Amino acid sequence: MTVQGAKEDTERHEVLIVGGGPVGLFMGLTLAQKGIEVLVIEADADIVPSPRALMYFPIVLNEFEKLGILDDVVKAGYKNQEGLCFRTPAGGSDKVLAKIPPGRAKGSIDYGVQLGQSTVAEILRTHARQSSRFSIQYNTRFVDLQEEGDLVNLEAATVSGETKFYSAKFVLGCDGGSSNVRKALNIPLEGYTWDDWRFLAINIKYDFAKYGYPAANHVLDPEDWAVIVRASNKKEGLWRIATGIRPDIPVADIEKHLPAKLERLLPGPRPLEYEIVACNPYWAHERVVPKYTSGRVALVGDAAHLNNPLTALGLTTGLVDAAVLSRLLPDADALGGTKPWRGLLEKYSSMRRKDYVNNVQKFALAGKLRLHSTDKKVVAEKEDFFNMLNKNPGFGMFVASTMMDTLPDNLSPSPWEMLLSFLSQAAFVLRTIVSIIYWKINASIT
Repeated sequence: MTVQGAKEDTERHEVLIVGGGPVGLFMGLTLAQKGIEVLVIEADADIVPSPRALMYFPIVLNEFEKLGILDDVVKAGYKNQEGLCFRTPAGGSDKVLAKIPPGRAKGSIDYGVQLGQSTVAEILRTHARQSSRFSIQYNTRFVDLQEEGDLVNLEAATVSGETKFYSAKFVLGCDGGSSNVRKALNIPLEGYTWDDWRFLAINIKYDFAKYGYPAANHVLDPEDWAVIVRASNKKEGLWRIATGIRPDIPVADIEKHLPAKLERLLPGPRPLEYEIVACNPYWAHERVVPKYTSGRVALVGDAAHLNNPLTALGLTTGLVDAAVLSRLLPDADALGGTKPWRGLLEKYSSMRRKDYVNNVQKFALAGKLRLHSTDKKVVAEKEDFFNMLNKNPGFGMFVASTMMDTLPDNLSPSPWEMLLSFLSQAAFVLRTIVSIIYWKINASIT
């Protein structure tokens, strides 16, 4: 441990956030708007523009609306009111298998937005810098931390080699899957890494819409599976292909294999004319920490969990982490609130890990296997799912409605409110069971 208490030249802050990506900037903006002084430190020189997450569901868009950035996000991106299409590769049978329609809003937002995360980060930073309670330092790499009394002391290094010292009442690790904050806390990231495919995130300019592709498409095939979605507004014309190549292909040879892969995936007459803007190879994971907090330090986003990207739940889940923590942390007695800070952080850890393990992880795994698995059980479940979608419009609307959730503002309801919520959820579960039984029967006889 290199941090041995506050130094004379220590910068003091209420909350220090490590990581200036979209989760860290969202966290910083939200806390600053609630009157909490925040510093973000980021190792890179600026926002990283490489192909990463780009899907934002209503649960996140509702949070953007509260922050006052929704209009900017919608203007910069593509508003998806078309739903999701399941299909086979254009170079194969080129067949539409089923569709999930747009959902009905549970709140005021009944659409998704598709936009590269670097652009969302820029929007968040622009709004955050308007607050005197927010500041950010780039080229500043986290080195170590140590909790001492009612503060966390933190050491960082600048790109020029200067050592800097900070102290804060709370430190939030928003520094991604390779989080150095998590490593400093000796918290393991438990789970596994997929070794069946090396994933590719390809930003491409090609007019998929001209050939009948809606804004979001899942392409199912044992070899040429993909997720093909709009990655910008129509004017920019950018699309994203998330696909995979066999892991025995060296990274240096990936570029040689791309034309053949795209030849099998892209619709339209030959020869194909397209522009590859970026291609990012990476390994996908299914991992989560055993706890999201340690003392006055909390892990947020990919620092706490990783999942494959094919259901677009990685950044979404990280932003929901930040939204939950930003509801709880301002109530901490250490920040002028009335509630013990330790209990609030334990509540954050418990809530978010439970949701990740019980919901996100399962949904992400099922989504990946649906795209390419040839396992008999997976194939049977997939065919049953598509059959119900095709023969029961009500089932499609039900599936779409599950993407329309909103995060409650009050995370500490009264006993009466908890009872009402329980009864409402029980009634929903009962209706769902009855409906699914009906849809299954109807699909089997029609």
